[in-house]
Amino acid sequence: MLSDAAREHVSPEQLQEFFSPSGAAAFEIEHGRKLNVRSYAFPVVLFGRATAGERPRSCTMVLVRAGKDDWAVEKLP
Repeated sequence: MLSDAAREHVSPEQLQEFFSPSGAAAFEIEHGRKLNVRSYAFPVVLFGRATAGERPRSCTMVLVRAGKDDWAVEKLP
């Protein structure tokens, strides 16, 4: 679930590439921190395929409250 703001900054092609099996082979999400009453930031490490010799990439994913019990991704890694 992406927030409306996140959809404005990412094309459908970029989303397809990000979530495709040829992208990151694994990921690690660390303990998040509260940014404010409606959002949290989570450090993420993306691991590429070992055969490609890619180094792990550190980034952040931000989630925002989108409703009473709903959360949406505001910022993708």
